[in-house]
Amino acid sequence: MQASTNAGSLDGETASSTVAKSHCKNNKSGSSTVVQVTAVGDTDDLALVSQGKNLNVMYGASPSTIDKYSRVIFPVCFSCFHLMYWTRTYKEFNIEWVPPPKVSCLDPSKSGDRGAMPKLDLSRPQFKFSRYKSEAQFTDREDISSDVKKVTSLEFAPLSKQVQVIKHDVLGNIQRHTFDCASLESAIACLTIKIRNQQRHTKTCKRDVMSRVICKENIDRRNSLLKHLRKIDYKRFEWLLEKLDLVYHPHPETIVPVTRKGSIMKLTTIYCERMRNERLEAYKEELEKEKIKFAKEKAELEKWIEDEEKQLGLRK
Repeated sequence: MQASTNAGSLDGETASSTVAKSHCKNNKSGSSTVVQVTAVGDTDDLALVSQGKNLNVMYGASPSTIDKYSRVIFPVCFSCFHLMYWTRTYKEFNIEWVPPPKVSCLDPSKSGDRGAMPKLDLSRPQFKFSRYKSEAQFTDREDISSDVKKVTSLEFAPLSKQVQVIKHDVLGNIQRHTFDCASLESAIACLTIKIRNQQRHTKTCKRDVMSRVICKENIDRRNSLLKHLRKIDYKRFEWLLEKLDLVYHPHPETIVPVTRKGSIMKLTTIYCERMRNERLEAYKEELEKEKIKFAKEKAELEKWIEDEEKQLGLRK
């Protein structure tokens, strides 16, 4: 290695400029490269360069390596610090956020079905035997034995036949006339019976995915019909809700997601507002207690002023 020192005037100067050139041979190609290093200061740097050491590396770490690791380490440390700080702060304030429970769209509280499926008298005949004649005419016939009446009753009928009778009974109170089956009220009543029957089924058969999907579609269809009926005839809309024991939940225009950060901010605001009101009430009670003392001091001061004015002849 070859080194040369270039110095200016040495008078009054405490540092010298050192230029070192090193020739490094490549084992494969045999070519040589010249590396020029400029250093200011003592000759120790020149000695390190002459030994083949890189001045830009300290303890085995270069600036690029430090920069690469700091991109990950610094954000992680920053996030951990804030997480520990705010967790401790909220624990001191007794602020705890519990995520809201997930409510299924099939749940009656969310779909608006407050009522349940009405109970049936299983001794009644099936709908096909009492469709054109009253039930009394079928049950009072003497030419039909009791065994036949029992077999044709709802007790031995499938569940679909029982739902058919329930739907016919509900439609009797909703229909505008005997043959009304296409009005908005009749369609909503039929969908309501279907929905409540499917809700009862999904509670017992939780793995029946097809029934859950159909129930969700029927709920959406009923909500759209209720929305249309609400626009065209609000009085009939309220009457129908009362008859079917329903609650209408309109679809929100903007859906605000429930997040932990937003909920904690609201809880913090409520906590600070409650603390402020408590302190104001305590300060108000303190002022009320001091009011008696202030009134007593005021009376003594007024009496002293009156005596002074009498002594000075300012008051007769």
